[in-house]
Amino acid sequence: MTQLLEIIKTNQLLIKHKEEMLLFSRRVSKVGEEYLFPRFERYEQAVCLRRNQKLLAFQLVQTFEQGDDKFVYFGPLFSRMSSFLDLFMSYIEVLMDENIGRKIHLLAEIENPDVLVFFKALFNDCAYPKFQVSEVPEEVKENVHVFSKKLSHIYELDIERLTSKSIDPLYQYKSTYPEVENWLCSRKVELSQGMNVVLYSTIPDGPSARATFNRQLESGRKRMLNWKEGKKEVLDLFGGGVVSNV
Repeated sequence: MTQLLEIIKTNQLLIKHKEEMLLFSRRVSKVGEEYLFPRFERYEQAVCLRRNQKLLAFQLVQTFEQGDDKFVYFGPLFSRMSSFLDLFMSYIEVLMDENIGRKIHLLAEIENPDVLVFFKALFNDCAYPKFQVSEVPEEVKENVHVFSKKLSHIYELDIERLTSKSIDPLYQYKSTYPEVENWLCSRKVELSQGMNVVLYSTIPDGPSARATFNRQLESGRKRMLNWKEGKKEVLDLFGGGVVSNV
């Protein structure tokens, strides 16, 4: 069955779109109108994945440009099962097609350890923070700062640890995988206290480097499709990434 990616400007959302998204978000996350509707004002795009006109996932996204580069911030995500993976991969493909020859900076604040595991499985060490290295390169810090200066809803950014704080969190914290808990603890990241992991990655501008990025992302996607084995592999990477010098 054909899946369709739909990118709608939030200022062009019809009432029926908003009501559909509200109903969907209530089903998958128990989110109400008081949370969702103000975010239609905050974010520029609603990225939707459909199959036979049925909504499978949507995410609110904010984009902007600085210099020659494109910056993309991924906001609240609502998804049935693993539909978010198809949404994300399809949207990344659109971004790359629309931004040939320019760098694309990606950033998300992650409060849910399950989501952290999924996206680290997908990006591997193409994304910061890395599994085994806690230090953040200066270029990464500078680009994360660009997001922070542009987007006022990024609170209490700690650029050294790549963390921030949630003012209105979606996720009710619960203990998950010991490997992830130890990895976070070694970096002094406490999701239970409203902290987020700031996940950052760059899609390169050059064709050769971008091709390498694509191969790495496709490898991550295949890992997630065989999630029984893939999860074990990723948790081992978290387990081997505990640091003692933060």
